[in-house]
Amino acid sequence: MQGEFIDKCVCGMAEAKNEILVWLPSPMGDAVLCTPALRAIRKHFKSSRITFFANSVVRQVLSPCEFNDAWLEQTGKNPFAIAKMLKRHKFTHAILFKNSFASAMATFLAPIPARIGYCRQGRGVLLTDKLYPPKLKGKFKPFSMVDYYLAIASWLGAQTSDRSLELIIDKAQDQEPGGKLAEIIDSEKPIVVIVPGGKFGPSKCWLTDRFAQTADCLISRYGASVVISVSPEPAEKEIANQICALSKGKLINLAESPVSISQLKSLFSAADLVITNDTGPRHIAIALRRKVITLFGPNNPFWTDTGYEDEIKISGNVQCSPCDRPICKKSEHLCMQAITVEMVCEAAKKLLENNHKPISGTKQKFVEISKSFFVDADYEDEFVASGLTSVDAVFSFNKGRNLVKNNLAQYRSRLQFEMGAGETAVFMKRYDRVPIAVQIKNWFAARRRMSSGLFDFEAGEKLSKLGIKTPRTIGYGESCGRYFEKKSFIITEKIPNAQSLEKRLPVCFTGSGTVANLKARRAFIARLGGFVKKFHDTNFRHRDLYFAHIFYSDSGEFYLIDLSRVFRPMLFSERFRIKDIAQVYYSAAGRYFSRTDRLRFYIAYSGQTKLTDRDKAFIRAVVKKANRMTLHDVKHGRTAPFSN
Repeated sequence: MQGEFIDKCVCGMAEAKNEILVWLPSPMGDAVLCTPALRAIRKHFKSSRITFFANSVVRQVLSPCEFNDAWLEQTGKNPFAIAKMLKRHKFTHAILFKNSFASAMATFLAPIPARIGYCRQGRGVLLTDKLYPPKLKGKFKPFSMVDYYLAIASWLGAQTSDRSLELIIDKAQDQEPGGKLAEIIDSEKPIVVIVPGGKFGPSKCWLTDRFAQTADCLISRYGASVVISVSPEPAEKEIANQICALSKGKLINLAESPVSISQLKSLFSAADLVITNDTGPRHIAIALRRKVITLFGPNNPFWTDTGYEDEIKISGNVQCSPCDRPICKKSEHLCMQAITVEMVCEAAKKLLENNHKPISGTKQKFVEISKSFFVDADYEDEFVASGLTSVDAVFSFNKGRNLVKNNLAQYRSRLQFEMGAGETAVFMKRYDRVPIAVQIKNWFAARRRMSSGLFDFEAGEKLSKLGIKTPRTIGYGESCGRYFEKKSFIITEKIPNAQSLEKRLPVCFTGSGTVANLKARRAFIARLGGFVKKFHDTNFRHRDLYFAHIFYSDSGEFYLIDLSRVFRPMLFSERFRIKDIAQVYYSAAGRYFSRTDRLRFYIAYSGQTKLTDRDKAFIRAVVKKANRMTLHDVKHGRTAPFSN
């Protein structure tokens, strides 16, 4: 995704003791969507001093923050006055997440030597380094603002695979709420926060009577404490008052007792569910890892897509939507009317009753449903319904699709099937009568006795904690003798909207040879190199790192699969690193990846802009290993992928 923005590589901003100004976007929601990019920049420029420049609302939302060293608060909009103030700080670089002409003008007048940002609103002449957002038929192409901001971080050389939003609650002010708000947070009842307003305009707002009916439903069904949260704007206060007047239940109206942003964050962090229009507080809720229902009418969901898995989006799909207009031009507000109370209450039921897939990164709870058979607690009912309640039942299970491979070891089998009511596609890997030599090899790799299924499971758990995305395990088990395993297995969820790089590359590889596609290809190769680097930085090695085992999702994220061969070598770590990179090299089809592309991959993988003699020796070793691997293909009358 980020490759669509990039025009050329930045030079001259190598990690050093730079004085970096980061001018943040002014809408509260955009500032939260910017946090993945801010995190990436902080990690990349560890030795630099980073100062954030923002208005007071954005500062309060992002504070406390680990991504900067200092704050400058924007109190006015006059670029000449701002330039005078900035000049005193002697910044070496300005990173402009703010898109305005005035922000570029102020940093130009300061004068800050390097000014990086998007070339839009006629400000390109004021920037030293420009990015160009993609357009479609003369208009800006809809894409996630998370990726829009991450593209700037990627341009600067930062690792940008982590798209998760992030906010921190100030522990020192955790007890600040006091009074009624403290009672809500301490309540044992489910806390539901409703956000019925929206600064964008009235077209984003769902109907007040439907919010009231939804609140009544949640109070009746779950005994929920329902809080109506709005900004201090008179129009939003009126919306809150209308909902409370229309509701049969007793709602907590924050319009009557306004809270600070710090208090609001504390409230959101305690919420069991947030129901909101597509507005700034939605992103606060996602950054605080809450369960969220977002209602979309006139706005295109692509603009604010975060890939957050514990959010249910409900769109009013009508012919005129999305129009992206702040005020509806129709006689009836059709898109928001298309969203019914029943739709929202059903979504709330899924989230509150844990029938919705939990978010990535949350700690799973496994329960033992029979001897040495462990399942994710959220899937226990599905396992029972499928008859998978014992190790023997797993090995007699024959539903679904048998994923047979010519080179699959005889002791391994794989199935794909639907679990529950067909809502979740899962993969089952079974290990039956594993050769003793293979088991002992696994023991050495794991540094303890361990079954093949458990080895696979623990590798995924460790990598996930280290930030490498892997398929989510929902079940595993084993049957062991006195010394050796008899059978073992692991069951994982199918990675949503993703395929292996062997089966499908992004369209920039298979489409026409346009400049935009070329830029996107280069960015993709750089991100792939960064992903493999991040994996190797964990000191794990894969031993089977072909394109078939690297998955790429529609949301632009890489996943590593087939973890049964992943381990941390005690000896010969460099040898296994060469083998991994040789497998990537070998499986990258020659018709898509040129020698220059392979060099770009290695530059991204090494994290350097200039190759040393050691790098060149490593590349020679990789190519030599890949050429040796082709001997097997020649023997069987095949051509190695990288030769095609």
